[in-house]
Order: sequence, then C-alpha cells, then structure tokens
Amino acid sequence: MVNTFSFSCSACGRCCNSPPSMTLAELFRHPDRFIGCIAIGRVARRRPGERLRVGRHEAVLDDADCAAFEALADTLLYRAGDTFSIVAQGFDYPSLARCPALADDGRCAIHLQGKPLTCEVVPLDPLVPDSLQYLVLAERGDSAIYVGSACIQQGKRDDAALLVDAGRIADPHAEDALARRRRALEQERAIWTQAVFDALRADLFGSPAALARIPAGGFLTISLVPALLSVAAASSRCRELCIDYIDTQLALIDCSIAQALTRRRLDDRPVTQQLRGFANAYRHAKARLVDVTAVEQHHGTLAARPDIEAYLSSAVH
Repeated sequence: MVNTFSFSCSACGRCCNSPPSMTLAELFRHPDRFIGCIAIGRVARRRPGERLRVGRHEAVLDDADCAAFEALADTLLYRAGDTFSIVAQGFDYPSLARCPALADDGRCAIHLQGKPLTCEVVPLDPLVPDSLQYLVLAERGDSAIYVGSACIQQGKRDDAALLVDAGRIADPHAEDALARRRRALEQERAIWTQAVFDALRADLFGSPAALARIPAGGFLTISLVPALLSVAAASSRCRELCIDYIDTQLALIDCSIAQALTRRRLDDRPVTQQLRGFANAYRHAKARLVDVTAVEQHHGTLAARPDIEAYLSSAVH
C-alpha cells in the first residue's frame, strides 16, 4: 500500500468550511472577525496491537507508535481518566459552512494579516505522530470536503509537493508549520489551558454526567470566559486587554445573531441560544474584571505573570 502523499493547495476555500482552531493570542488579534470559545475534545488513547484503518490504508500500532502518541499527549493534552484536548476555537453558525475569514472570491481575507497557524498545518494533524500522518491524509483525501479538489494525492506528483513519504514529513515548510503548531499548543498550556483544566476539573472532568456532553469525535464548546479570567489575573494590562476583547466580542455576537434572525433557519436556533449564553457570560465577566479588587481577591495580586502580559500584548500590536 502506498503511504506516500503529495499536496497542492489551490486556495479554492473548500476546506475553509468552519472557523478554525486558534490560539488565544490569535483570537485577540482578530476580535471583530472570530467569535471565540473553548473547544474540549476527547482523544482516544492508543494501544499496542490496535489497528487503524482508513480505506485501503492500515497500520497496526506497535510500542514505538504508542510511545509517540503518549509523548504528544504528555505535552499537548490532559488526562482525567480519559484524555482530552483543550483549545481556543472560532465559533459560528454551522449552517454558513464557511470560515469567517473566507472572502467572496474563496480566498483567505487574512492570509497576510495573521492567518491562524493551524491553517498552515492543513491537512496534517499535530496530535498524530509524523510516522502516521499518511493515515490523516488518506482519511482527509477521501472526505467529502476534499473529493474533487485533487489537493491530496497518493504518490509522488509532478504538479504537487511531496508531503509525506516513508513515515516522515517530506515538505520542509509543512514540517516547520507542524512543529510551530505543536510549540504553540505547548505555550497555550503554560498561558491558560492548564489553568482552565484545573478550574474545570471538579465540575466537568470529574463528573461522568458532564463528560457525557462531549460528543464522540466532536467537541464541547463553552464560553471563553474561563480563559479570560485566568489571563486577566496576570496584570492590570491583561485585565484591560480582556475588557476590550469582551466589548468587541459582544458587538460581534450581536451582529451575528441579527444576521441569523434574518435567515430564519430552524437549525440556527440552538446556536443563537448558545451565542446569547456566551454574551451573558461575557457581561458577567466584564463586571468582575472592572472591579479590580474582586480580581485580586480571587486570583491574588496582579502582575504575577509578565509572560502572559507579553503574550497578549504581542497579539494586539
């Protein structure tokens, strides 16, 4: 079986059918374009001897494969019985079937203005070891999104860059993007995802009933507020940046809901309800952040994390 794949992006926009996974800094860089949320997913733990099959492609995992999965999980994921991912995510109405950054001509409107790093990684997956990325490409190449686009092709092609070959990432640009995305996820852990995991441990990760809300193969999306409250405690400047972000998000949510109401789609109603919940959470969070005394009482004295202040400040300049 050929485990070699080539890739050529035509910038057709077909894979840009939803808001991307992002870093918190990227959300702060584009506060008036992407509605932010936290996406929590359940990640399968791999075992030696397990078979992963995608169409005609198959891998029987050995100890080295599982060790590679575990190494990624140790630095990028969270364990509470099961294994979970926690990332910042853009949020929008699925019925739109497009990324908020997708221009009318099908190209990215922010390609040169801070396009999310995860978009550079496409079609690879940072949570899968390099040696098994060919399975990711096989699955995505067969998906309805990519069918007919000829972006992902098996074997070596004259009209496409060799992406994966012999269990390695063959394209140096893709290899670099994948490494940078993994480093970014590690940084997110230090900046806010570990704090959010700890804050939600009892009510979510320690509750079987709450964990049942995380769909298999999907994500539980919750308000970004736990992340904002965490980073706002780093310094007065972070608190100000979070308040500004909330104000911009409230305006964007109001606009998004208003547009949805004109479409009058029944399948938009649950999303509208969730967006109203996000807005309500933002308003309560802003009230807390405006009261700096309350922030200090809950998180301690401000200015304890200059690294977080530098992280957020770099995103808004």
